[in-house]
Amino acid sequence: MEDINAQIQDLVRDLANNDESIRWAAAFALAKIGAPAVDSLIKALGHADSVVRLRAAWALGQIGDPRAVERLIITLRDGDWSVRMRTVDALGKLGGKRVLDPLLGALRDENADVRRHIIGALGKLRDPAAVDRLGMFLKDKDWNVRLGAALVLMATGGGKSLKLLESAARDENEYVRKVIDLAVKRASIPV
Repeated sequence: MEDINAQIQDLVRDLANNDESIRWAAAFALAKIGAPAVDSLIKALGHADSVVRLRAAWALGQIGDPRAVERLIITLRDGDWSVRMRTVDALGKLGGKRVLDPLLGALRDENADVRRHIIGALGKLRDPAAVDRLGMFLKDKDWNVRLGAALVLMATGGGKSLKLLESAARDENEYVRKVIDLAVKRASIPV
């Protein structure tokens, strides 16, 4: 057990290495170790270096241990958008009711990449409780966010999703309009 703990600590230190390939190799190795590395990775979410926090969040998502959920939720407020983005991905992989409200609250993130990843995570959860909030993002200034919201609403289905999609059928972006059109057509085909 001492050997594995020493190995974990070495790998956590490698998350801050100047060589990117070493940093990612350490993150992959920690993810492969799994549950024994969770506590050290949770601690690494508080590291001063955003690169370490980002890779720790990624590894925790790969491991999928629910012990990380509470600390990952706190990390949704990280000052670095790339850390928030990886945290969102990790929470999406962990899933469950505990992550729904924090992800919905984080939809206000100023970074469009983070918002797109949140919508993707919500899509994995497929929780009807997210439909109203996702509908708001059919009006987002970033067309990729609107497209993601439309795709998730299409996958979630239901009358409420369809109504929201119909209300956004005249989106200025061709791709968003096509997804909405497809969703409306699918809904009108009898099953």
